[in-house]
Amino acid sequence: MKKHIKGVSLLILAIGFCLLLQTHVYAQHAPFVEEFDIAEVNTPVANCGDFIVIADGEGTAKLTTYFNRQGDPIRLLFQGRYNGTLSNSVTGASIADAPSVANIFVDLAAGTQTNIGAFFTVTVPGEGVVFFEAGRIVFAGAGEPVFIAGPHLPPDESTAILCSALR
Repeated sequence: MKKHIKGVSLLILAIGFCLLLQTHVYAQHAPFVEEFDIAEVNTPVANCGDFIVIADGEGTAKLTTYFNRQGDPIRLLFQGRYNGTLSNSVTGASIADAPSVANIFVDLAAGTQTNIGAFFTVTVPGEGVVFFEAGRIVFAGAGEPVFIAGPHLPPDESTAILCSALR
């Protein structure tokens, strides 16, 4: 009986050691998180012909990198929130772009990127929302999206809406 208890104790000790070792390996490859502030100051974002659309605003962002067991990065998650204004470079007229919320998932192994959020929420006082771009867009490598859900316009149409709202 004493020999059996000693064997069980050694087994428990061995399992505990393995769990401790596994925890150490996991800790080495835990996600790496970076947090930072976003600031746009007098940044040109679109050309309306007779004026430039200028962005000013600030926000916060977090970038998380996930690793496989070998320690190689396999996935990225960008989470950002931004509040700002867009203004006419000639007249100074401005409109709010707030809040803009982005969640961007990048699968480094598959080469895909999925953007989810409300990327533009542009409002004009007395008129309400004049430009809203939100939902989900999936890219498989460079080029055109392979999946789109939600209101998303081509860049030239987006620019025309912003220019019209700032005239």
